[in-house]
Amino acid sequence: MSTATSTSITSTLTAVTFGINRYFSIFILLFGTIGNILNLLIFCQPKHRTNPCAVYFFYASIAGLIALYSGLTSRIFATFSLDISATDATICKLRAFIVWVSTTTSSWLLTYATIDRYCISCRDARRRNFSNLRFTRRLMIFAVVGGSLIFAETFYCYVPNLKNSPLTCYGQNMACRLYNEIASALAFVFIPSTIMLIFGFATVQNLRKLLCSIATTSNVHGTSMTMKKTDRQLIQMLIVQIILLTIFNVPLAVQRLYLTSTLNVSKNKSEQYNE
Repeated sequence: MSTATSTSITSTLTAVTFGINRYFSIFILLFGTIGNILNLLIFCQPKHRTNPCAVYFFYASIAGLIALYSGLTSRIFATFSLDISATDATICKLRAFIVWVSTTTSSWLLTYATIDRYCISCRDARRRNFSNLRFTRRLMIFAVVGGSLIFAETFYCYVPNLKNSPLTCYGQNMACRLYNEIASALAFVFIPSTIMLIFGFATVQNLRKLLCSIATTSNVHGTSMTMKKTDRQLIQMLIVQIILLTIFNVPLAVQRLYLTSTLNVSKNKSEQYNE
């Protein structure tokens, strides 16, 4: 490849990357804000306050908003050379901590919601009893505390003003970077996605059995195996969430692991701009 062609490709990639970081991030921030606020308005209604799954969705939306604004605003500000976290060590560390804890918490709250829907769809009364607000509150606290402990390393590892790294505010050495990417891939993506897929599939199987049971019962409205309309809608919503999270998060986690593990590998300019 000639020098002129290589320079042209690099310039194009630079322009595309800049456009994505500024305009696509604004687009995601806007629609993510609208979606999460709509969720909050729906799930704050009195009829949903006693439903564990709705409570999970409500607080997952709060965590999602925190993740959006702590993660995307710095990327947008960076395109205007206004990203303070790129140069201030305290803000760099705090922002990284908030981003990872909020995204991990949001993911695990949806995971708990999946388990809750599985329990509520079971015939076994003991399993259905696990769907209660006391258990829900404990799991939410566990998600926040667990995420905080896993990513407490950001206060040591993350430093600003870095060169030749995916982000200006990033892990200061390879050990930190690998730990952070592996921890986030496992805690935020792979483990929650695996649990959601397993319990989501089990919930669908329970619903099929329930429908078959209802179909063979003469008095459909009088059977104790009927499920509330709200519960059915929450299960449908949850299944859509599981599919979307798996489709979008798994490739992202794989890419981040690849980029981090190959930072010290010599690359051509087009490969560098793909980072």
